[in-house]
Amino acid sequence: MNEANQSYQHQFFERLSERFSSRSALVAAVAEDLHVGRDAVYRRLRGDTALTADEMMRLAEIYHLRTDLSSRPEGRIPSLRYPDDRRPIENEFDYFVQLHNRWEQLKRLPGASFDFASPELPMYYELSTPVLRSFKIFMFGITTWNLSKWKNLSFSTELIAEPLHRLVEDTIRDHYSLPSRELWSIGVLDVTLRQVNYMAQIGKFADARDPERIFMELYKIVDHLEAMVRTGKRFPLGGAPSLNSSDFRVYHNELSNTSNVVLVKSNIRPFLFTTLVNPNYVATSDRELCEEVQHWFDNLVEHGNALHAESGKYAAQYFGYLRGLIRQHEQRIKVGQSVF
Repeated sequence: MNEANQSYQHQFFERLSERFSSRSALVAAVAEDLHVGRDAVYRRLRGDTALTADEMMRLAEIYHLRTDLSSRPEGRIPSLRYPDDRRPIENEFDYFVQLHNRWEQLKRLPGASFDFASPELPMYYELSTPVLRSFKIFMFGITTWNLSKWKNLSFSTELIAEPLHRLVEDTIRDHYSLPSRELWSIGVLDVTLRQVNYMAQIGKFADARDPERIFMELYKIVDHLEAMVRTGKRFPLGGAPSLNSSDFRVYHNELSNTSNVVLVKSNIRPFLFTTLVNPNYVATSDRELCEEVQHWFDNLVEHGNALHAESGKYAAQYFGYLRGLIRQHEQRIKVGQSVF
C-alpha cells in the first residue's frame, strides 16, 4: 500500500478505535462486521492489506464515521441504496431491461467515462459470447435471483431466449461506447471456472459438450481482452479498433483487495455503483463518497502495473496465466469424465 493511502487508512482506524475500550475489542468487532478472521483485521490495521471501498463504507455506516478527512459532520453518513427505478427480479429479462435503460441514460451524460474495479471478469466481457452468456444468466437465475422455474433443471442454452441475447448484446455495446479505466485482479476467471467445474461434476449440463464450448469461448474472450489492452482501445469481440473507438486503460495491482465498483464520471456529476449480492447493485451520487472512491481507485492505479502495448513481458505473463487457468479446468473436467 502506498504511503498516502496507508496514512489515510491509519487515520480511519484511529477514528474507529475511539468507539472501543481496547484494541482487542476493535479487532473482534471488525472481524465480525467484515466476516474475516482476526489476522485479516490485524493486516488491515498494520496497513499490509488495503481496506476495500465497500469495507470502509460498511464500517463507516455501522459506526457513524465519515470516510473523508473534511469537516463534514460526523452525523451525516452518505447512503448507498437501490436505484429509484429498480424493480424486483421476477424473470431473467427484468435485470437486463433495467441495466440496459440505466446505461442508455449514463452514456448520454456529457463527457461520460467510467472507472471499474472488479475481482471477477466484468460482466460486459463475460456475456459477450452466446454459450457462456447463457450459462452465466442461468447461474444468476438459480442463485441470486432465485428463479423457481430453473431450480431443478440442468443447464441448457435453449433456456435463454433469443430476444434476451439481443438485449444483452445491445447493453454490451453501450459499455463499449464509453472510455474506461479498469482494475483487474489475477483471479478474474476464478468464479466462472469453479461454476463450470462444479456443474460438470454434478451432471448439470444437459449437453455434455457445453463445458468445452464455454472453455473455447473463454479463450476467445481472453484473446479479445489482450487485443484491447495492446491497442488501448475498447471494441466489441470480433471487431477491430477504429478512430472512434473509446480509450481503454487496464491496471493490475497484485496487493489490492479489490471491490466490485463502477464509478461513472461526467461533466455534470459522478455516480457510484457497487455490487450487493452480485450481479445486483446499489448506487449513490453523493459527491463526497464518490470522491473517496475515486481517491481509493487512483491510489491503486498509481501503484499498480499497467497492462498495455509497452508492458510487453508483463502483459504476456498476465494473459498467459489466464489461459493456463482455463486449460487446468478443462483438463480437470476431461479427467473426471474419463474416470466416471
